[in-house]
Amino acid sequence: MLASKILSIGTNVRTIRVPAHASGLRVDRFILEHASIPQGLLFKLLRKRSIAQIDDITGKSKRLQGFDKVQPGMVIRLPNTLVTAAADAFGDGKKHTDYDKSIHADFIRQQLPVIHENDAMAVFQKPPGLSCQGGSNVKYSVDKMLAEIDGSLETGYRLVHRLDRGTTGALVVAKSRLAAAALTKAFRDRSVDKRYIAVLSGIPVNKQGIVDRPLVNTGTMTIIEGSEGAANNGVAAASAAVAKEAITRYKVMRTGKWRGENVSIVELDLLTGRKHQIRAHCAQVLGCPVLGDQKYAGAQRSTDQNMYLHLFKLTVPGEVRDPSTLSITAPFPEFWKPIFSALGVSLSSKPRS
Repeated sequence: MLASKILSIGTNVRTIRVPAHASGLRVDRFILEHASIPQGLLFKLLRKRSIAQIDDITGKSKRLQGFDKVQPGMVIRLPNTLVTAAADAFGDGKKHTDYDKSIHADFIRQQLPVIHENDAMAVFQKPPGLSCQGGSNVKYSVDKMLAEIDGSLETGYRLVHRLDRGTTGALVVAKSRLAAAALTKAFRDRSVDKRYIAVLSGIPVNKQGIVDRPLVNTGTMTIIEGSEGAANNGVAAASAAVAKEAITRYKVMRTGKWRGENVSIVELDLLTGRKHQIRAHCAQVLGCPVLGDQKYAGAQRSTDQNMYLHLFKLTVPGEVRDPSTLSITAPFPEFWKPIFSALGVSLSSKPRS
């Protein structure tokens, strides 16, 4: 049942007043929760700036965007087309999916901001909580979203490396079949330099070093070869055959207190690219799991909902596109700001030791 009050429904518009309990919600979320409207149609109307706030006294209107916040008493004007049934929301007699291309391209670009783009590739800022690839329990994924923008065989977007669902930062996507082949080879040959910044629970004993411990992928976790964890997962006997070389270089940049606990900001250089390599090495070798890592933290699991692991810098060799080497840095997400501030670090720059 709608908690907001529908003030009027005219021939072309209707207005809804925002209730007190909805204060601070984004405009797009408020409308989805308080009006019967197909999601695709809402994004189309927001893109066309067809939704506005109306001043009670002057009657003047202010066009709204999806990320604007609503306040109690605010009057929002909606086109009366929102009353249209979902099955025929676009007036063409056809049913539309959540991934209607014409409507969701702009929305997808908002979710995946472009850090850098050239003829061969695009580098996106991956947000937390978004899987790179689809699966049985994955509704939204980067590959599916990008396919809606351009999924053609020759020029369509193609993933050439992966970031874990909770990891943020620079995600490279090829823009053609030939570029994908070159970039995939560069990642496979380790000629792409990947630098991560992580916040760890605890402080490593050594301020810098190299973790060179092979990893075993059990299917559900990544475990250090020969460890107690490997034995518990029934792979100890076979670990020599299935373990893969994994090397991580690390350097502690800053240490301090966060919510009463010791934490450290660490720069990590991946010299190999195994699944969950950083998370496993930090938790099982350094004894300092990535903050917010619910899978590998064990007894050190924090209450943070986001994982503090960010692909900060990528260096792509020149032969992929041109003679010059390309270096790309990805901004830190906003949720890092409080912890950076507590440790005296600016969100806009890489921490320095």
